[in-house]
Amino acid sequence: MESFYELDTILSTIEKEEYFVDFLNTKCIEAGIIRLQKDQKDTQTSHPLDELYYIIKGDGNIIIDGKAHRIHCGSIVFVPSNLSHNFYGNKEELVVLYVFSKSK
Repeated sequence: MESFYELDTILSTIEKEEYFVDFLNTKCIEAGIIRLQKDQKDTQTSHPLDELYYIIKGDGNIIIDGKAHRIHCGSIVFVPSNLSHNFYGNKEELVVLYVFSKSK
């Protein structure tokens, strides 16, 4: 099975009160898009799975387990399971692809 996705289509499905959406959820992988507006609060908590982020648009910061890191378009960030992390300090729209790898 092959699937193709368009970023603009995915972004159009994010509700006004939400800032992220899953677009793929299979037995082995979960993927979605985060869109944070300027200075919007990222309220996510730690996750029981490893996570990979790819910054599609914008720049700002991510704090992982209490340590701050600058991010920008093209950055790839790995966050091990169960570590607290949040995006913050973006001065423009921030668009991020996230991918979780699930156990079989």
